[in-house]
Amino acid sequence: MQPRINGWDADAQKAFIALLAITGSRRLAADAIGRQASSIERILKRDDAEALRAAHDRALALFRRNHGQMLAHSVAAAKSSPTLSRGGGPAQPMEALPGQILNEHGEWEDESAYRRRVEEAVDSIGAKLVRCRRAFLAEISGSPGKRAAFEILTELPVDWDLAARLQPQPFEPWTPTNQRQPDMVLTAESGWQSGIVPFGPDRKAELKRQIQAYRAEHGMPEIEWDSEAG
Repeated sequence: MQPRINGWDADAQKAFIALLAITGSRRLAADAIGRQASSIERILKRDDAEALRAAHDRALALFRRNHGQMLAHSVAAAKSSPTLSRGGGPAQPMEALPGQILNEHGEWEDESAYRRRVEEAVDSIGAKLVRCRRAFLAEISGSPGKRAAFEILTELPVDWDLAARLQPQPFEPWTPTNQRQPDMVLTAESGWQSGIVPFGPDRKAELKRQIQAYRAEHGMPEIEWDSEAG
């Protein structure tokens, strides 16, 4: 990658890989060097990123190996620690072992694993919101008035040809989703965030009905939405 401000040149990639081996989290590693995790995910998908993908996988393997060793030490320590049964369930350590915190299930968990799960949840929600915004942009891409209004209110440089094809916008890696910003407010009000925020018509349900009607018209079986991933 060519050097650029907040870019992913060789030094940034090396720092990211080193931090990934320590944290086990793309988001934490990217944040530590002032980069967006979504941008490195896009780079990892490039055809010429074989070496970076290999380094990425080795870094995660190194983290898992080291993390497994820490867990083994924690288990050994737990066997010699006093325990307390909660409501007849499995016995839990009365006090946290070194490096552990109490998680949302009332169980002791390694802090790094807990924080990594939180970061992964944040990334997952952010990715869903980006897809919702793409659906909204595709919907208004054929209306010059709505396009102009969106650009004025959000000040985002939208490529409307990409929007019409539901493809990623150039600004996405550098513009994290924020529900307080106009682009996300407009997306929510349009109904494309149904299931995430309770605003606007349920556009996803409407789209599903249209898809089922199309499939029925062409003799295709209905989609069992609950069984579909993503």
